[in-house]
Amino acid sequence: MTKLIPIADLDVFVATRHSLHQFAEHVLAKARFVEDGSVELTATAGGFATPMLAGGRRVRLDGGAVVVDDGSSSRHTELTTIAAAAAFVGIEPGFPSELYAASTPLEPSAALPLDLRAADSLAAWFALTADVLAQFAGEIVDAQPSPLVLWPEHFDQAFFTTEVNESQCANYGASPGDAGHPEPYLYVGPWSPVAKHEFWNAAHFNGAVLPLSALAGSADEAEAALHFLRTGRALLVA
Repeated sequence: MTKLIPIADLDVFVATRHSLHQFAEHVLAKARFVEDGSVELTATAGGFATPMLAGGRRVRLDGGAVVVDDGSSSRHTELTTIAAAAAFVGIEPGFPSELYAASTPLEPSAALPLDLRAADSLAAWFALTADVLAQFAGEIVDAQPSPLVLWPEHFDQAFFTTEVNESQCANYGASPGDAGHPEPYLYVGPWSPVAKHEFWNAAHFNGAVLPLSALAGSADEAEAALHFLRTGRALLVA
């Protein structure tokens, strides 16, 4: 399983994350939308991508490169601006406004700050947590987990549960960080208020968080992440 890469400079990481979030919304999500009317994305080994589209086409980010896979061939270019990336992919940039408002500004010609170590750290975070969340969802099939999706507007990957015994439902996911918590974090987000417990430590929403810094370097990062998710669910269904 992928190993996490600690964040060397949080300010640099946040700037890179914002650039990649813009790319996810205004290029990748748009590239998928023009194909099938959907915007959901997925984590990949080098970053994140559309799912496989018609004709074996896929658009993705790999490190600091925009990659277009077309059947048996691939082409790539450095991510510099939204306008350049969209032209390379062959679309008009911009999150499809007919769905809902984008979370990031559309500034096609603005330079996108991108630090390769920060991009690699984010890619490792998405890759490890995708594996962990998929494994956890497989453990709780009785809770009817939804498909795991990387949502371009939130730029996190998550699934939700619908507990069959009518106990607390929740979102389980991995965020790359946000205004309320700049460091990447795993989370358990109950749909309703929960009984007071030290586990529920989130300051900016109803739930619990486990930051990347608490996982990176653990003897078994994946198992530590799974323990967090399992603990949250156990409290909810107790």
